[in-house]
Amino acid sequence: MRVGDNETGGEAQRSHRGGAHPGTGPRITGDVHGAAVQAGAIYGGVHIHRPEHGERVLCQLPLAPSGFTDRNEELRLLTRIGAEVEERRQSRLVIVTGTGGVGKTALATTFLRQTVADFPDGQLYADLAGFSPAEAVEPEQALDTFLRALGVAPAEIPHGLAARAALFRKHTKDRRMALLLDNAISSAQVRSLLPGEGAHLVVVTTRLRLTGLIDHRPEFIDIHPLEAAAAISLINGLLAGRRATLSARTSRELAELGGRLPLALCAIAGRLVMRPQRSAEHMVAELGEERRRLAVLSRYEEETSVRAVFDVSYSTLPRSAARLYRLLGLHPGPGFDASAAAALADIDVFDVEEQLEYLVAASLLGERGDGRFAFHDLVRIHARDRAHEHEPAHERAAALDRLLGYYLRTAVAADLTLGPGRWHLNPMFEAARERPAVFDGREEALAWLETELPTLRALVELARTSGRNETAWQLCEAMWELFSLHRHYDVWLETHTTGLAAAEELGEPAPQARMLVALAVARLNLNEVETAAQLVQRAHDLWVRAGHRLGQAAALEYLGVTDIIRNTPRCAILRFAEALRIFEEEDEPRGVAMMNRRLEEAHRDAGEHDTAIRYLSHACEYFIATNDDYVTSRILVGLADCHIKAGELDQAGSTLEQALQVSQRARARMEIARVHQMLGELHMLRGHVPPSRHHLHQALSRYSELGAPEAETIRGHLAGLERESDQEPPEEGPP
Repeated sequence: MRVGDNETGGEAQRSHRGGAHPGTGPRITGDVHGAAVQAGAIYGGVHIHRPEHGERVLCQLPLAPSGFTDRNEELRLLTRIGAEVEERRQSRLVIVTGTGGVGKTALATTFLRQTVADFPDGQLYADLAGFSPAEAVEPEQALDTFLRALGVAPAEIPHGLAARAALFRKHTKDRRMALLLDNAISSAQVRSLLPGEGAHLVVVTTRLRLTGLIDHRPEFIDIHPLEAAAAISLINGLLAGRRATLSARTSRELAELGGRLPLALCAIAGRLVMRPQRSAEHMVAELGEERRRLAVLSRYEEETSVRAVFDVSYSTLPRSAARLYRLLGLHPGPGFDASAAAALADIDVFDVEEQLEYLVAASLLGERGDGRFAFHDLVRIHARDRAHEHEPAHERAAALDRLLGYYLRTAVAADLTLGPGRWHLNPMFEAARERPAVFDGREEALAWLETELPTLRALVELARTSGRNETAWQLCEAMWELFSLHRHYDVWLETHTTGLAAAEELGEPAPQARMLVALAVARLNLNEVETAAQLVQRAHDLWVRAGHRLGQAAALEYLGVTDIIRNTPRCAILRFAEALRIFEEEDEPRGVAMMNRRLEEAHRDAGEHDTAIRYLSHACEYFIATNDDYVTSRILVGLADCHIKAGELDQAGSTLEQALQVSQRARARMEIARVHQMLGELHMLRGHVPPSRHHLHQALSRYSELGAPEAETIRGHLAGLERESDQEPPEEGPP
């Protein structure tokens, strides 16, 4: 029978050395304090190793892995706990948890091998093989071997678990020993193997949380995949002297494709060593195909099979938790909360929380402190593969429909909270107005959209590729306020390009026009005026074809914006006036207010400052009354610009300070940057270099974060200030 499981005494050597399994055999021998002890056939992974010549301390531990790397924080914690054992002369229990193949046994054996002298009465080891049911070690069997190792004659070892546990506690009482209980599957399995009173350190490795041992006041250490540098170091160390040195880029890519999981990295190194003539870049390409990755990492050696490790953990799950695990594999995002999981599985949120606890306890799912959960990359692939194997196609399709429906409804609610006065094409917005609010205010809605943006991005693509074209463009529309406020240009362009393709597939002009306008606005913000103008013109033609009056007005608005940028304000005034007439006829008050604001811009650029301020006053009344801080901040910026052009610098300064407060309240990063830019330029006009620098640096920081082209303008201003003055850079705080 094979000793242990995929993490046997085991995991230490294979996960970090890439070596073969430690082997099997019916013979266990040991030389304990001068007494020869020999046992018959013992299976399942309880090992007693013959001491080195002259060694006086019983040490059953496996050898520490030669390629061990990283884990400095964990080793420091274990060292502290070991010191406490000696200082207080009290036992301590440490439970090391983590997914299969992450290096739990490697950490434990490395630490305990370093501390042999601190436990002069011996170090005991048992691979309990809890995750290999056919080879699992019963506590009674492990105790028999422990007692023999401690010098108890076979004839004196009683039958029965309780009697053996009592005798073990007696023989360990008042001693200083270390125990490594590897691959434990239950609290009961561990509890029976705990020693008697004394200065003992018991380290348990497991994929489960084992909260049943909480009365022993354990220290939990959760092991995560290696840091990037350590993962690269491990791969290069395993390959050293066995094949040509990898390039830095290739090492990094292999480490990431292996999920920085030691077991997977060993599998990668093993394949590279086995085929030295095959380029490492070829393996990068092979692993880059996600659908093949687990298969590639699970060939040839069962002991280093990543899939086998996950299969064992999966097999221990209750049926309902296993189903949830499979369905969560269909989730395309990097993380999710209980509500999304409940929608996917079509169960109550309280029930799903119970199932999520099973997955977290089995180290198949990671839990973050903000109520969100995430898979390790390789575990997610495993879960997805199990879904395709065990869930019928119609069940998978229904689960995806539920998931998309949940995210679309919630995104609609968030967008509506941020922009309650906007008109929308998707009828779900009108239905959402009639339902109770989902979010408790703007901040919560914006935070949800920001957190879920990676998932929403992936869902747009998933909806498009799975033929759910209507959902694809509707998801895009529901992200409008997020993109307006936080300007994620790359995601904005990517999602709406996908949304446009979906709308074109549907053949409906209005959704196409909606996507085109959104793309045009992004291009305008990136100063790609001609591209934007072409997109808006296409949108206008489609709105006309669809007979959608509000859409036509929206297109006219942005055509007017392109006129302003092209310095043809008279053309812009005509377009804005036409859009204003449509909004008035359609009884769309927000559109009316917005066109008043646009007309201010056009008249200001035409040199008609009094007219511009009059339009601004009309617009400002509406947006202040509706608590729309975002647009209010933009109006205040326009008003400040009018004051600057009129030479009213004091009024401009006070207006910009007010705009800064409002834009910060709205969390509108682009507007905050714009206000800082204008304040910096205003101080430049006044010759105030330190405050000008301060505001320009603030603007540059925010523009750079947003990837906005305005950053280059700010760099030019700052360079000019440097040429004009030798003063020190501004302080971090406000001037």
